Amino acid sequence: MTQPSRRNAVQVGIMGLAALVLLLVGVIWIKEYRLGEKKMTYTARFQEVGNLAEGDPVNVRGVRKGAVTDVKLEDQAVRVELELDRDVVLHPDASLRIANIGFMGEKFLALEPGTAPGRYDHTKPIPGRFQSGVPEVISGAGDLLIEATELSSRLNVMLDAIDPATVERTSKNMERASGSLNSALGDNRQDLRQAILDFKAAAHDLRAIASQNKDQVNTSLQNFDSASRKLSGLADQLSSTAASLQRVAAKVESNQGSVGRAIADTTLYVEMRETVRNTNELVKDIRKNPKRYLKIGLF
Repeated sequence: MTQPSRRNAVQVGIMGLAALVLLLVGVIWIKEYRLGEKKMTYTARFQEVGNLAEGDPVNVRGVRKGAVTDVKLEDQAVRVELELDRDVVLHPDASLRIANIGFMGEKFLALEPGTAPGRYDHTKPIPGRFQSGVPEVISGAGDLLIEATELSSRLNVMLDAIDPATVERTSKNMERASGSLNSALGDNRQDLRQAILDFKAAAHDLRAIASQNKDQVNTSLQNFDSASRKLSGLADQLSSTAASLQRVAAKVESNQGSVGRAIADTTLYVEMRETVRNTNELVKDIRKNPKRYLKIGLF
């Protein structure tokens, strides 16, 4: 090989090596990798991610500290994988939200590291939420405009179906009713004021009476409670007596004992059963209506 040919081959080799080095540097720069720096991989789940894509930045309090590495659609959610610099410390209450960079709706992940004690378990997904941006707002405004247009059309149809004369009569009737109401209020303003003052005075007197008789009311309530307990005990005793009478009547009916054999006629038995029945009814009535047998004056 001649000297010029060897020189050309060396130059071509040097240029090729330089191009390869530039290519590697460009790839590293584009992916924003720094040589020797280690990353931590996390997973997050969202219900909606908008236009979030692989390579979008992850910012921690406004500082870029990572990037999205993968976005996968699952059955009930969207799984997002991201890499973070190892100097980012996540706490158990860390959270993610999908935010917007500019007016055109470019997405990025805004990471809140949290403040709770401890470290976040990187094997668990970070909870995430979607923050609507300008495109979502414009889309929602378009839907709202369509609904407003439909509502306007329906109102126009309804107004066309209404008789203008009916609307005019209704308006006049409402105006007359309003005038009559204003007139009535004006004529009776003094009476209304006096009624309010009387009600206020009555409330004040009632409060004074209640305050003055507070001790008597408490004593009456205590007496009523004591009398109720005594009445309940009396009802229990009457119930026990009625049960005893029932047992006696049963023995008399079966002619057991001397009393059963002595009292053999049907009239006495019927009267005894009637007495037992009346006693039971009296006990039930006392339990149901104790105020009928116990009257206590409050004042």
